[in-house]
Amino acid sequence: MNKYPSPFHKIISRSKETFTGRDFLVSTDSVSWNHVHTLKITTKGQLYSYAEDDSDQCLLLQSLQACYIQIYPTLTTSSNVPSSPSPDTTMKKAFTRKPTDSLHTVNSNTEEGQLPVIFIKTYDNDKVYIKIPSQSNFGCLLSSLVVWQNLRPSGLSKKWYCENKQRRNLPSSELLVCRFKIYGPIPPKHHKNLNIVPGYPAPVYQSKIDDELSGSGTNGSVNGGGSITSDMNEGWFYTMGALNSNGVLNFISELDGTLLYSLDIKSIMSSEIREVHNSIFNSSNVLFIGQLKELRYNNILKTISNLNADQYVQQPFLTREGKSVPNNQRILIEFPLHIDLEDWFVGLNYFCKREYIGTFNDKSKYLGTDISKLSKQTKAEPPKLSGFTKTSFRVSKKISIDIIEAKFDTLSNPQPGSKIYAETRMWGYPWSRTASVAYTANPFWKEEFSTDLPISTQMIHILIKKCNGRTPSSKDKLIGTVYVTPDILKSESNTSSTIMNIAGEGDSNGTFSKRDIVRLTIHDTNNIPIGKLVVDVNLREFHILSPDHFKPLEKMLINPTPMKDLIEFCNKNVPRSEFENVSLILLDIFQSLGVEDLWFKNLIEYELVHVDITTRKNYHKRNSSQQQQQQNHKRGLSASNNVFNTLFRGNSIFSKSLEKYNLRIGQEYLEKVFGDFFAKISKQNKNCEVDPRYVRLQERAKRKGKDINQELSTEEEDDDDDDDDDDEYELDEKYIEDVVNQNYHNLLKYVEEIWNKIYITSNDIPTQIKLQLKNFRTKVELACDPDDHTTSLNCISAFIFLRFFCPAILNPKLFYLTKNHQTGSTQRTLTLIAKILLNLANRQEFTPHKEPHLVRMNAFIKDHTGEIYDYFDKITDRKNDFNEKILQLSHEVKRFDLGLDDSTSSELPTTPYLIDKYLRLSEIIEILDFSKYSPLGSSSPITNGHIESFKDIRLDHDRNVYQIGSLEFEKADFLDLAGNNETEGFIKSLCQNNEEIFSFINSNITLQDIQKQSTKLVGKIHELETYLDQPEFPCNIYSVDPILWDSFTYEILNNRVFIDTTRNCIVSVDVPHQTLPSGYKLLAETNALASLKLRFITISSSFRQSMVDSDSVSRISLSFSSHSLGVVRGGNSKNIFKRWLRRN
Repeated sequence: MNKYPSPFHKIISRSKETFTGRDFLVSTDSVSWNHVHTLKITTKGQLYSYAEDDSDQCLLLQSLQACYIQIYPTLTTSSNVPSSPSPDTTMKKAFTRKPTDSLHTVNSNTEEGQLPVIFIKTYDNDKVYIKIPSQSNFGCLLSSLVVWQNLRPSGLSKKWYCENKQRRNLPSSELLVCRFKIYGPIPPKHHKNLNIVPGYPAPVYQSKIDDELSGSGTNGSVNGGGSITSDMNEGWFYTMGALNSNGVLNFISELDGTLLYSLDIKSIMSSEIREVHNSIFNSSNVLFIGQLKELRYNNILKTISNLNADQYVQQPFLTREGKSVPNNQRILIEFPLHIDLEDWFVGLNYFCKREYIGTFNDKSKYLGTDISKLSKQTKAEPPKLSGFTKTSFRVSKKISIDIIEAKFDTLSNPQPGSKIYAETRMWGYPWSRTASVAYTANPFWKEEFSTDLPISTQMIHILIKKCNGRTPSSKDKLIGTVYVTPDILKSESNTSSTIMNIAGEGDSNGTFSKRDIVRLTIHDTNNIPIGKLVVDVNLREFHILSPDHFKPLEKMLINPTPMKDLIEFCNKNVPRSEFENVSLILLDIFQSLGVEDLWFKNLIEYELVHVDITTRKNYHKRNSSQQQQQQNHKRGLSASNNVFNTLFRGNSIFSKSLEKYNLRIGQEYLEKVFGDFFAKISKQNKNCEVDPRYVRLQERAKRKGKDINQELSTEEEDDDDDDDDDDEYELDEKYIEDVVNQNYHNLLKYVEEIWNKIYITSNDIPTQIKLQLKNFRTKVELACDPDDHTTSLNCISAFIFLRFFCPAILNPKLFYLTKNHQTGSTQRTLTLIAKILLNLANRQEFTPHKEPHLVRMNAFIKDHTGEIYDYFDKITDRKNDFNEKILQLSHEVKRFDLGLDDSTSSELPTTPYLIDKYLRLSEIIEILDFSKYSPLGSSSPITNGHIESFKDIRLDHDRNVYQIGSLEFEKADFLDLAGNNETEGFIKSLCQNNEEIFSFINSNITLQDIQKQSTKLVGKIHELETYLDQPEFPCNIYSVDPILWDSFTYEILNNRVFIDTTRNCIVSVDVPHQTLPSGYKLLAETNALASLKLRFITISSSFRQSMVDSDSVSRISLSFSSHSLGVVRGGNSKNIFKRWLRRN
């Protein structure tokens, strides 16, 4: 039995990536040909030519990774080949170095033109043509080029790959079941059995503005065969969804239980499962699942594949009973609750193809059977390449785009009442929209959109559209387009980035990209500039190691000992502008670790240290000066009061953390308490202005027929009412007074209603919020004077009203409580309501000298002061709350255990709240990295790959305590649970199995230990970045194990490498064979090259023997027979070859 299925398998298995051959014709333009004695491909992927005595070495191609290969059976004129740039200067010089070289120039003639030519174009667009007279050299050279074609060039983004990670076969069952609303194709046979409901129309695919993809950029949908249509019968309807343990999502009719269609999640990439922004469907519970063909096309190296974007989504997206269902390549699911979306998002991501940057190296392992047993089975086919692990990391690219305003040069005939909005578009679909505002020369939005950016995405489009209706539509007129290009997206301080064209400005993985506000040109449909769009774009890219690397750090952070030191460190080293971001990072970390209560306890205690000192001083002063104390008591003041009033109303890590925590936990509460109320105010549009000055301006605007808001903006303009007599003036004043009274009752009614909603739902506030407020109140009271009973309530008010209720009332759109911004009288009404509620919470009446028009509201404050005390006591568990729970919030619902407890699920977001724990840990290690705070004052992180210089970090020990890293046996990376040596393995097992030993170590952990571990992890990231940024080399594969090289050989030859007979080019594609065009043939198949009818020179047996003796590599080349290459013999070939020898 033959061990090798084809000669290509044999050559690649033995000679690997190298090649050495003699006597070729080489050209850079296919016109002027030069004879070279020897061609060599090195282990570094370089193509050299040599003279006969191995002198005159010339580098023809620098890097063959991901090269383009095309075969010309005959090449007689330059018209047969694509145009070529001027040859490389070095190459040109080598070909013209000696006068005698002109003797080697071969003029094309009929016989010589019949020889085959291999055209090679590197990823960097260097080109060369090689005319090959020898059949054996042709086969060996092609084999070597096939190897290099399937290796990735330099650059992190070029090492992208995706794979299904679930290894464990789950029991056959339904992991998730939910009744939800979907937008998808309506099966004709089941139309009557579907509960079809109205809703926002889902946008269909629209090709890119500057379509660079192959084929036409038509709009519409794909049917079962993959063609584009626009008459798909789609709609919103209710269905039952069941995610099975095999990764298939079934959509089932809720009326008769029949299967509508199925979706195999294992064929979807993780970046194709996306949350849809609230602005698209006015819901935060919508999930997109689909095949984004532009995104998939961006992941492909164009030099090795000639498939177009449509051919990468040919496999059926929706199926029923094994047959394809006409579809739009996407399904939209609206869940009833956000916790349902979170559970399904995690479940779907468990089965989908997860995306990484990675390659093989000496740490690659086989995950299946013992590889030593496989190596003994010499005749067996090697294991699949997918069974070997790669050294890799995840990439997180968080982008936020703040669309501020537009400034048009000229206004093109705006229609009265027309509005415009900005739409963020990627891969042919809109992902966010601003509110619709009046179409003016300077429209203002100030709306921010945040999302995860896939690895390959390099550009974002922002479309400015005009709409006449209230709801945006795909038919809205396009006014202009803004291109957010890579130079805007790039992370300025990160050299190792997946964004192209990165300048070498920084040296850290994932440091924050801080950009100024930029003004981007708006281009109309004719690509003519028509104005500027003011945006603030911020990209943060982080490279995330596998979860095993973070286990020691996780155990350190759970320990409460270093928490206060961590807070102190952040206060001293984090810029104030980053306080909010760092606070959220730390909150996410401790919440995902399940110790958020402990974190808040330490935050509160740290904040109250200074207050406790102030309180002690106050006691001392009170004892020494009784008179001063009595004066302070009469005024209701104390030193501690002043400290609290300034402390918790400013920005600190504690205040920002608790604010974000309350908003995260209480988002659903706000939606259910305030949602209908805001809609009612907007619909009724009642006037609640109680300031006589503004009422007078409103009435003046009405009489003049002007817009009320416009009149308010010109309040200080001179009025022309001097001619009015006193009677008319008194009549006006009486009228104004009546209007104010009416507005007052409108406002009072709204305030009464909203306060009643808040008060009766005290028992509905999530228990997590109540727990933190309870602990906070207790700590504050302990730090204050025993007689001070107001400060603690003011502190509670600062968080529950100032930072929770009032922001939602002032800007409901920011919290997704309304679809559009509240303007005019509605916004004024909400502002007044927020003021009154805040004064009620502070038990503070309005004063005549500050806001006289609101003094009448003091009656409301007095009437409800008792209720506010009662409310504070209930939400802090000082008294029992007998209010019924009426909101039915999802936090009361018990979360469903998905059962995904194997190692491959640890990198998924946590539920609830979808916190990416290892992203947050990657962010915090950058902040804590020792090298940024070196004694030399250098603010730059360590150089890539040079972590060794920090192995012996000298720490200033203030206390004589045990620290990790101080014992001798720990020098072997004691806490690194990924170690390999036997000593480490023993210590690892000892610490993992003996909780007492680890608890002793854990009890003595300090911030410096955490910093040391952070520096170590940052160093690993830099080393991996440096490695993955380099081109791939075959030695990285076969140096691991011969079995891996055999698996690589079989993978590319049996599954990936094809010859496209329509263009005679060698391509490498990773798609199902049944979806390939008809002209594709596996290169390793018998007679795959027969259609080329290649002609070679016939050489004598004596000369063949001399070549074999001179070069051992040529022994293998004899494996290529005339039959395997489809050779057609030429009668005069022997004479041609002799003429070449004579020219030497």
